[in-house]
Amino acid sequence: MTRLSPVTYVLAALVAYGVATTFLVAQAVTSSKDPGQWALIYSDILDKNREALSDYTWQYEVQVTEEGELLYIDTLEATRTSSGALETKRIEKDLQIKQRQGPLGRAGQEARLAKIQEKIDFVKGVLQSYVYMSRGQVVDFFDGALVTEAEGYNNALRVDAENVIRDGDSILLYGDRATAHPIMLSFTVPFDENVRVDGTIQFRHLRKSRLFYGAEIDAKFVEIKKAGKEKELSIAVKAFDFEKK
Repeated sequence: MTRLSPVTYVLAALVAYGVATTFLVAQAVTSSKDPGQWALIYSDILDKNREALSDYTWQYEVQVTEEGELLYIDTLEATRTSSGALETKRIEKDLQIKQRQGPLGRAGQEARLAKIQEKIDFVKGVLQSYVYMSRGQVVDFFDGALVTEAEGYNNALRVDAENVIRDGDSILLYGDRATAHPIMLSFTVPFDENVRVDGTIQFRHLRKSRLFYGAEIDAKFVEIKKAGKEKELSIAVKAFDFEKK
């Protein structure tokens, strides 16, 4: 195995809910040999991506299931500010679980939904951390990450890294050599002592554009129960209907 090319890691930094860049800039980076220059260029790219996304609005659908049971479907409108912050507005919430009756029943259901929202916010935070790594964090990451050829893809790299955001996490990234665009990113992150999050992001390009975005995100909270049994809460996100403001 060989040391990671810095081109490939910052691909991971371009993932959260529609971060985009251009083909020409990516090509310029892949021709660079200086790690310090890579970090500088990609920091600039992230700033430009934030600005570019502020010109778009899009929608995304969030489906939450627990042990195979659909709990609710959330549809939201999203955009990014020039500072990179994600702003959302709920369009519709389709609650699939049966409404509880009585004060205690409603309170219990509200507490359950609040815990689910906490997990959704955790996933958002993890992705946000990858997107907006500082230049120093990017350089530090290069020191420990490794890369191999990606099997099953043409002209692509497979990148494996550990302890990127917090102790015990891991990342697997497939990136296109020619364009420096991400193809797929998967990650495992500890949520607490008993629960881990397994996530996958699939990328697509916008129509009539060289911009790419995280089209589908799947995250599973896996809780290890007694006797080795696992309990799962799944969050599936799909982004669509990108439009310029």
